Amino acid sequence: MQKLLFLLLLMGCTSIAQAQFRVLFVDDSGDNFGNGDSLTTAFNSLGYETVYFDAFGGLISPSVADMNDYDLVVWYTSTWGVDLQLWGGADTDNPELRAYLAQPTANLWLIGLDYFYDRYGAAPVNFAAGDFAYDHLGISQYAVQSYADDGGLGVPVVSPAPDQPIAGLESVVWQFSTLWYADGFTLRPEATPVYLFGDDAYLLTGKPTGVFYHPADGARVLTYGFDLALAANRDSIKNHIGAVLNWWQGELNATKSLTTDWEYVQMSPNAFSDHLDIRMKTQRNTPISVRIYNTTGQLIAQLAEQETASANIEKTLRWSVPTGLADGLYYCTVQSDRQVYTGKVLKKSK
Repeated sequence: MQKLLFLLLLMGCTSIAQAQFRVLFVDDSGDNFGNGDSLTTAFNSLGYETVYFDAFGGLISPSVADMNDYDLVVWYTSTWGVDLQLWGGADTDNPELRAYLAQPTANLWLIGLDYFYDRYGAAPVNFAAGDFAYDHLGISQYAVQSYADDGGLGVPVVSPAPDQPIAGLESVVWQFSTLWYADGFTLRPEATPVYLFGDDAYLLTGKPTGVFYHPADGARVLTYGFDLALAANRDSIKNHIGAVLNWWQGELNATKSLTTDWEYVQMSPNAFSDHLDIRMKTQRNTPISVRIYNTTGQLIAQLAEQETASANIEKTLRWSVPTGLADGLYYCTVQSDRQVYTGKVLKKSK
């Protein structure tokens, strides 16, 4: 796993705020156009500590533990729509990504197009509760694609939606006259449109192609149905990324932790059969919540909800496993008021 992680650049002049905000860039594209390089160069030029994960080349997704090491996961598919690790390389839900996004502290920026086409084929496709797009992206329908559904034209521009939350966003035009196969969505009522298809004369104008979704006690997810790397020039890309990350840091500032809350978290026995003990010691007084999820992100058990953990005193919780629980992999999250620890645990019958 570690061979897939490469530190791209730490700028000597990085500000303290940027040095504390760490980005994992997951490259899930097999294109040969250098689009991923365009984006990672922009992150580095802004002074952010950015680590590169080659999901396409390694045929592997980052784990929950990998993603939890960073403030923001940028998952980039470019224009690639074949066997994406976003879908586990097999057109199914990615259990690691599902489990990561089940955590309220998770932060994901999904950028690209054709990721829905990879799994579902042509639009339209409707989503409901239980579907990844509905649960985590705030999208109720993969509604349209530019070029495919606009008479072969492509979208000329995408523009910030009215009342979208990110200061400094501008309209995005392309290296080409129009962009083909950008995705347009129908959103859940709780989601916020960020970018819309334009211009006024365009057949699909007004259809959301960027969305921010942050449900109560849920992850923050920003989804783009277009490839930002195909914007007209590098300055446009750099300015765009700078605006998004400045906003994201502001979103996190109130809860960001500079040091770990945990002296230790231990889960045993592992593998478990009829019970699982979770032992923890915190470095400060904090409320804690402990939950068990399956690999699709479904909540299986809640062992504690805002219970108090006292500094430097071990706290132990025991989960009595319900009869009939299937053998297999599960995730146990231990959440303080500012951090989440996630561990993998294996259920194995005696």
